[in-house]
Amino acid sequence: MTLQRIILKAVACLFIIVVSYGHAYPYIGLNPRAIGMGGAYSALARDYDAPLWNPANLGLSDGRNMALGFFNAGVNIRNNSLSLEQYNKYTGQFLDDDDKEDIVNSMPEQGVVLDIGAEASALNFSMGNFAINTRVSGFSSMNMGKDAMKLLLLGNAVMREVDLANCRGESFAVGDLTLSFARALHSWREGEISIGASLHYLKGLAYGRVVEADGGVVATDFGFAGSGFLKMRSALGGTGYATDIGVAMKFRDDWYFSAAWHNLLSKVRWNSDTEEHVLSFDMQPITVEDFMYEGRSDSLVASSDTSYSIGSFGSKMTPALILGIARNFRKVTWTLDWQQTLFNGPGMGVAPRFASGIEYRIWDFLPLRTGMATGGEQGTWFSLGFGFKGGSVTFDFGAANAGAPLPANSKGFRLAMSMGLIFR
Repeated sequence: MTLQRIILKAVACLFIIVVSYGHAYPYIGLNPRAIGMGGAYSALARDYDAPLWNPANLGLSDGRNMALGFFNAGVNIRNNSLSLEQYNKYTGQFLDDDDKEDIVNSMPEQGVVLDIGAEASALNFSMGNFAINTRVSGFSSMNMGKDAMKLLLLGNAVMREVDLANCRGESFAVGDLTLSFARALHSWREGEISIGASLHYLKGLAYGRVVEADGGVVATDFGFAGSGFLKMRSALGGTGYATDIGVAMKFRDDWYFSAAWHNLLSKVRWNSDTEEHVLSFDMQPITVEDFMYEGRSDSLVASSDTSYSIGSFGSKMTPALILGIARNFRKVTWTLDWQQTLFNGPGMGVAPRFASGIEYRIWDFLPLRTGMATGGEQGTWFSLGFGFKGGSVTFDFGAANAGAPLPANSKGFRLAMSMGLIFR
């Protein structure tokens, strides 16, 4: 088995994990109103939307309506290298040397990152200070090191030393039943403050993670040699919990403040069909002459692909702190969020992220939204959205592009829509 075939097989294994095992549990949901406002929604989320952003919002006087959410669905796809324009240009085409160089130059030093996320929920309910939410959500992140990608595109003649250690990925899918409650702490003539908490019962559906990747290849004028391995862990079931807490304040009916800590305590115990998978190769020194004789190169490359059962193991959700502020100006609402995760997770980094958005109600029944977010692992996003309100019925739609305002230059997208009833 040649080195390029081995690398292609490793990429295929990572891709299978990303596609079949779903997605990681993001601390910010794929909510259409939130997406339309750049992701800055923690101070504005009300009714059945509140628990997944700040449960304390249920305790504010304007967040105690009886409401029923029929459905909410969203999807997120992003990479850090190719724009949509480049993807359309190169897909299905023969790549010449200039094309390959263009693709390589678009890759950051950390390598190619692919994130895929999805979320769906139905029949969420809130009444007064209490809410029940159900959803299935997830997020996958795969990182293929730049050296490995350059090897696939340019070959060993160009890549003298190839480091295969910077290959990683993690993904999991969970079902989530959330119970939330909030209580007003104090109210005064011009404002009020409340606290709230959410308890999540998590049903683990599937999990996959690259535990370890190491190795490399050294090429010379006469040949090359190297070794490497990739160890992956997977599971197809488990149970767990997570908790959120929050504080919210409203001042003079036009200022809103929010502070929420997501996944303050969390754990998922994976205990069904738990396995580890190991893919390895050991390449003896190979010369150009070895490739001229059929079968000789294969005899100099030893490879293995094994799977074995393991015991149960645990994982944690990524803790995150979100601070938000919003202000109403008659027909305009402006909002700003600061989001901070405490350790790296799939598609999430410890660098802070800032999001800001505007909602303009040209008519009360048709709010228009736009926003932008930057920082963190996800980079910069630009977004648009709208809503429709007819009596008690609400419908919302949001869309965002990664890296550029126009879809052709973007490196990913988010889409979400929802429908519900709010009885005021």
